[in-house]
Amino acid sequence: MAERKWYHKLIDIGAAFIDKNDEFWPKAYKACGKALTKLVDAGADSIEKYDIFVLHLQRANLIFRYRTAKFIHEQWERLGRHRNQILSHAAGALMTAIALVAIYNHFMCYEYSYNGKVMGYVSEQESVLVVLDMASEELSAEYGSDIRIDGESNISFRRVSNIQKNIDNEDDVLKRFTYMSDVKATGYAIYVDGVRYAILSSEADAEKVLDEVKSNYVKESDRTRYTSVTFKEDVEVEEEQVDIVAISGVDQAYEKLMDGGVKEEIYTVKDGDTYYGICEKFHLTMDELKAMNPDMDESSLMPGDELVMTSPSAALTVVTEESTKYTEAVKFETVEKEDDTMYEGDTKTTQEGKNGKRIVTATIVRENGTEISRKETGSEIIQEPVDKVVVVGTKKITASGHLILPVSGYSVNYGYGYRWGRLHEGIDIPCPTGTTIRAADGGTVVRAGWFGAYGLCVEIDHGTGLVTRYAHCSSIDVSTGQKVGQGQAIARVGSTGRSTGSHCHFETRLNGKSVNPMNYL
Repeated sequence: MAERKWYHKLIDIGAAFIDKNDEFWPKAYKACGKALTKLVDAGADSIEKYDIFVLHLQRANLIFRYRTAKFIHEQWERLGRHRNQILSHAAGALMTAIALVAIYNHFMCYEYSYNGKVMGYVSEQESVLVVLDMASEELSAEYGSDIRIDGESNISFRRVSNIQKNIDNEDDVLKRFTYMSDVKATGYAIYVDGVRYAILSSEADAEKVLDEVKSNYVKESDRTRYTSVTFKEDVEVEEEQVDIVAISGVDQAYEKLMDGGVKEEIYTVKDGDTYYGICEKFHLTMDELKAMNPDMDESSLMPGDELVMTSPSAALTVVTEESTKYTEAVKFETVEKEDDTMYEGDTKTTQEGKNGKRIVTATIVRENGTEISRKETGSEIIQEPVDKVVVVGTKKITASGHLILPVSGYSVNYGYGYRWGRLHEGIDIPCPTGTTIRAADGGTVVRAGWFGAYGLCVEIDHGTGLVTRYAHCSSIDVSTGQKVGQGQAIARVGSTGRSTGSHCHFETRLNGKSVNPMNYL
């Protein structure tokens, strides 16, 4: 009997619970709907509070559902006739929770940012993540660099309300990333003596640029081997995070290194220089010259003044050390042999000289192709030189006092004396043009050149007051001041000056006065 009462009591409790549950859920639905509406209207500024509320609500819902399910399970066998009704209410609770989550998600979206910069809004995070590889490829192709946007390190998301927000699709996301100009990327900067000259997309590209600069001054050959190729400056490649627009291509970086330096030279002012003349010589304007020399005084320019001249040059100095072999001439020597039958000052080459050849091994140091030092380390003669042999006259040049005719084998045509009313001061010896004229006696040449009506003329002072003159020559073989011996070739017969034909006009003068040459022959 007691058991029956307990059973009925338990049935009453279950029935009362169901009634209460039926009353609770409509109220709960209504209360949740009002709360949700108020929270959504509050906007993005109250999202975090709303999230907390929803978490508490979900937790309470889960706890309640758990306890309800546990209670229903315990009463399952005992309350068989109410099982269907209880399951129906449990399913209702589950659907309510799902509906709440669906409503929440309907009014929420994701704000996505690149390195802290807000890019836009998407419904799902996957809309951003799936296009990152494609965006990276397009950016890499556009800028010629290896650009990688990492979803974990570069991209961040935040849940916000979607009210009055434009939601991006995948195409929109791709365009936003592709058109970014401030994308950060890993670059490799080339520093020269602490100054950054270029940024490359990879360390391999940076090294490639430096190798191309070196290759300008390396010319391998069968006879040249480079033992060292370095930079004179301190050159470093450092990894940096930079804006994508700062990254250069290989060709652009090469040009910066080849033209980014400044070469300074000192110009020493010479006689006749002017500022404007110097500007024209160095293709400068006056303002440019002033900028290079701010202390210059425009009103004063003196020989010996120094001006600084600057011009573009390579930022890098390539220092090469090479071991090379090359062929070099071995200069011949001149050997003199004396001959006492020839007058002093006369020479005659009896054997022409010929250079020899040798192979030289040397170490050469250059800076940007300009030789700085050369050290010979060995040589091998492959062709001996041939000496030049010159016979040198040793016979003393003296005046004998007895003259010889300046041309031999020909007769005198006109002698010394008056002719046609005036004195003919010498003798004429007709002979073909080019016939050798020889010194009548030893002495010093005191005239060798054009002499009025005499044409080309030679005069020799024999040291005793006697001077001989040779006129109307076609050419002269001696020069003023030269010592000549008796019989030495001094000129060639001609018809220059006042002359009626090819002949040698020969005069003798004693202490400046004309005398008959025949008296000395």
